[in-house]
Amino acid sequence: MKKLKRFLISKLNGFDLPNPPKIKKWEIKKDDKICILAPHADDEVIGCGGLLAKYGNQCDVILLTDGAFNGDKNIQKIREDEFTKVMKFLKIENFSFMRAKDTQLVEAYDLFEKIDFSKYNYVIMPHPFDPHKDHVVPQAFFKKLKNKKHLKAKAVYYEVWGTMNEPTNFVDISDVVEIKRKAIEMYESQKNIDYAGRILGLNHYRGMRHNVEFAEAYTIVD
Repeated sequence: MKKLKRFLISKLNGFDLPNPPKIKKWEIKKDDKICILAPHADDEVIGCGGLLAKYGNQCDVILLTDGAFNGDKNIQKIREDEFTKVMKFLKIENFSFMRAKDTQLVEAYDLFEKIDFSKYNYVIMPHPFDPHKDHVVPQAFFKKLKNKKHLKAKAVYYEVWGTMNEPTNFVDISDVVEIKRKAIEMYESQKNIDYAGRILGLNHYRGMRHNVEFAEAYTIVD
């Protein structure tokens, strides 16, 4: 009735009122299998650190690029070692490395096509409007592969370098926010930017709408 009343008042008075989407709590079932795609080491905890802390035993994580900026193998080893350390901290049993060239992920569809997504209910990746050129690639790859192989898994988007205008779901991470902070800070090589402070600020802001302290936003694509 409230929605109908609002609609009638809007029409009678000539208002052009938007209809804000309702964001639902993401109810992850105990038997759901989740794959998280990280274009770079640390994207997975920036975007999904709370989800990983809560549901890590149901998640596999795939690091898509080698992190070897300008082909630096030393940096590659540092970032892969950090990634491995974080996965063990979060008790993620299954994680792997695709090792596409950093900043050139768009050229690695042949590697992506070899990943077996058939067992997953959800595949989580950065959203299509993230401003990083590697971050927008996984959703395009997955869309093509899902159509080709008729995969059952739903695509889910998370936030890294840019926010989503209209997320569909949220996960309350208030009880694990310090675990997420610790996981982000374990990437010692990336401390030139205060990722933990900034992304947890976003999570705190996201929580305001849902009456929780901290929340991660997601878009589930049907």
